[in-house]
Amino acid sequence: MDIGFDIINDLYLEPEESFNWENKATSLYCIVSGNVSSDMRTLRQTLAHLSHFYQGIFYIDGPLEFNNAISIGKRYQEITNICRMIHKVVFLRTQVIIMNGIGIIGANGWFNHTFNDYIKNANLEQYKMQDLAYLLHGVKNMQIHNDVKKILIVSGTVPNETFYFGEEPESQNDTPLDLVLKADSMDKIKYWSFGSYKKIVDTKINDINYINNPYIKKQPFYAKRVALDI
Repeated sequence: MDIGFDIINDLYLEPEESFNWENKATSLYCIVSGNVSSDMRTLRQTLAHLSHFYQGIFYIDGPLEFNNAISIGKRYQEITNICRMIHKVVFLRTQVIIMNGIGIIGANGWFNHTFNDYIKNANLEQYKMQDLAYLLHGVKNMQIHNDVKKILIVSGTVPNETFYFGEEPESQNDTPLDLVLKADSMDKIKYWSFGSYKKIVDTKINDINYINNPYIKKQPFYAKRVALDI
């Protein structure tokens, strides 16, 4: 049995900017890998719009959502409240989803983002380590979970510097998110959907399919569909 997911990310929508997904859904479920908008009203409208076309939307925040926020903690509360108000939307920051043999876990990651990129004087290091620890703990627990046959990771930033493909500055000595692979003792991780990269990526490395499907505003934009066979 195949379970399909539409992958979209990096919409970078401005306030009041229109985004129409009518007749574009190709799966029952949608993965949104961060960077929808820094405007919370636009984030709410976009997630609500997408909820009309899917049975479930699994969303994780990207660094963009925190641009000009008062604090990271308060912005996380805003995003949590938005997701709670929209039927079918799951905020992956604090929830591991297990459905039909698939374990879905997500985190922003903040990989290769500096303290002052988004919020001045914010202790991003704290959130980076929390996100990595959350992923490690969740993946480790799913190794012994009999109902989890395959794992899909969702992150708002890239797994490591390799996924800039030489186009971005070298990593700022951050701990890469793919350190989480060390916890995957039973090789259950099969897909990794990530944001914060400007070009489409669909590549397999060591039996893991890494996917990035950013919105390109000057071109037709469609979902990238992935199907996990259970």
